[in-house]
Amino acid sequence: MINVPEMTVLDKYIRQFARLRRAPGRAFTPATKNLAPHKPLLLLAVLDLVARGVITSSFIEVTGDLVELNDLFTGYWRRVVPITQKSSIAFPFSRLHNEPFWELVPVSSREITPAAVSTVGSVSQLRSIAIGARLDDDLFLLLQSPEKRMVLRSVLLQSCFSEDAQIALQEQAQINAEAFSYNLELVQMAHQPWVKEILEGEKYKPVVRYQGFRRAVVTTYDHRCALCGVRIVTSEGHTVVDAAHIVPWSVDRNDDIRNGLALCKLCHWAFDEGMMGVSDGYNVITSRQIGADPNVPGFLLTLSGRGIIPPGDKDLWPEQKYLGWHRSKWRL
Repeated sequence: MINVPEMTVLDKYIRQFARLRRAPGRAFTPATKNLAPHKPLLLLAVLDLVARGVITSSFIEVTGDLVELNDLFTGYWRRVVPITQKSSIAFPFSRLHNEPFWELVPVSSREITPAAVSTVGSVSQLRSIAIGARLDDDLFLLLQSPEKRMVLRSVLLQSCFSEDAQIALQEQAQINAEAFSYNLELVQMAHQPWVKEILEGEKYKPVVRYQGFRRAVVTTYDHRCALCGVRIVTSEGHTVVDAAHIVPWSVDRNDDIRNGLALCKLCHWAFDEGMMGVSDGYNVITSRQIGADPNVPGFLLTLSGRGIIPPGDKDLWPEQKYLGWHRSKWRL
């Protein structure tokens, strides 16, 4: 058997990436060359996850947690598509089946047909026909090389987007990479005495810090609100919780994971307003103000005295030094 030279294989995928089948539409702007941007944006997100070591084989499943893939896709989407337009990652994930390097793997007893693909508009619908997608083995091997990934990323940008959009997407890619590095630093340093003394968070852009801190805290708490216990991750990969600082960054410049709590939107607001806190015994505290007339706090009062839901790793539980600051500030 004659071995095909590596550059010939790379050239094959350069051509395929440059010739993605993209639908025209009035909703698409010159930023995306008036064609649908879904496929190249999803591929940019896939390249990021390969670089992070999250995608470790040629098979990309859709039956598991899609939060990270969705976050990356959405970040790219917001840089080049009007804010009024939204999309599900299911749309490009399914339509890439029409490209020669991407094959949907059907669920048992189902067949991937053009008609089935054309009806997919949500992750739930995608999961009803496919368990994931398989990349060409040759393509996946190429993606293990940072240099080859860079070449294919450049092809996607240049063939699918305007010059201004290319700059915006390159900026987003840099933010993604730096945020992931910052997240790794936070996780690595989380078992040290005080991250504030070790980690120079101010050297990062605010958007990088936010993304890295959010990923570290939300993952540590497994997407569960530490105060009320709610855990909802939609099929599209959207999570109900935020990453909340106990001592605000503006006060202490501290992104220690132990200075964070995963909180749902309501508990986050109540915590930041001093309506709720955490005791030195790791129980929920509610302020008397929360039930003052004419407030109707609903179930929040029932949380008073209940233990918080902490991370599985006890070393990453919220630090009492920070919780004490919060209780003192709000006189809880």
